[in-house]
Amino acid sequence: MNEEKCTAFLLAAGFGTRLRPLTQIRPKPLLPVGGIPMLDLAYAWLRQQGHTNVLVNAHHLWPQIAAWAEENGAQLQVEQPDILGTGGGLRAALPRLADRVAIFNGDILADVDLGALQAACPEDGAAMALRTTNELGTITPVLDRDGQVIRIGDIIATDDAPPKPGGGPGQHFTGIHVMSRAAIERVPATGFACVVRTAYRDLVPEGRVQGVVHPGIWVDVGTPAAYLQANMDVLDGTLTLSIDPWSRAERGLGGSLIGAGARIEGEIDRCVIGAGAVIPQGASLRGCVVWDGVTAPEGVHQSAVMIANETTFQVQRG
Repeated sequence: MNEEKCTAFLLAAGFGTRLRPLTQIRPKPLLPVGGIPMLDLAYAWLRQQGHTNVLVNAHHLWPQIAAWAEENGAQLQVEQPDILGTGGGLRAALPRLADRVAIFNGDILADVDLGALQAACPEDGAAMALRTTNELGTITPVLDRDGQVIRIGDIIATDDAPPKPGGGPGQHFTGIHVMSRAAIERVPATGFACVVRTAYRDLVPEGRVQGVVHPGIWVDVGTPAAYLQANMDVLDGTLTLSIDPWSRAERGLGGSLIGAGARIEGEIDRCVIGAGAVIPQGASLRGCVVWDGVTAPEGVHQSAVMIANETTFQVQRG
């Protein structure tokens, strides 16, 4: 069967180390937010932006990503035995990619305007979505001048780029970008590679990288606390998803979201309850997330993520 060239590459191969033990059961992109796997949310956004031919890569717990790709009609690239990184995965996929490719994270909640990135992408170059933050902290800052990226942290800079900011407000790379085939060809042909430390190391000094500031949603659910908070933000209405979670769920006590087929016999308050989950008598949950099909243990639970029967992870918040 001849596969059509893919206009989007969906990153789903990572280990999700900071989210353990959640990611020891599921790949990070398949963790549910508002009862919906993040990979579903990313894929829905890509399709809403006009990308119907999407390639997803997989490494950690790859059979789960493979099953997702089969179910959703996405093309699949399994990276085994070794993970290939943000650049190596793209380079390996090059024969299957279109002339310009949108690269999107399967484990980030974002509404980046991919059309604006496509329009800004220079011929034989790239365009990256930048986000303004008041706390650069350990985030790698990106400087641009009139839309042209001139510095990425200490990694790359044009000859006339000012020094790297030491902290405070600034812009950083969201990980969402559009690259031409010629730009991807700057990545070494084999092995693990970081796209910034390979392709962008050449492209930035050549003036071939445009920056587009993204003013909308960008949420990195990289830690258990951030994951729990994202779910609570969905309940509060402060985080809008590409798929309306309320279209497939009911509303319960304290604004709880209750998935299809869930059975609530105990007490819940401001919780996300997955489809087919069971909250038995003797269980009292507040501010918790319960994954699909999980039976919550008896007792009082607050700020916990229940990821499997008899497996509850208490989240330290603050």
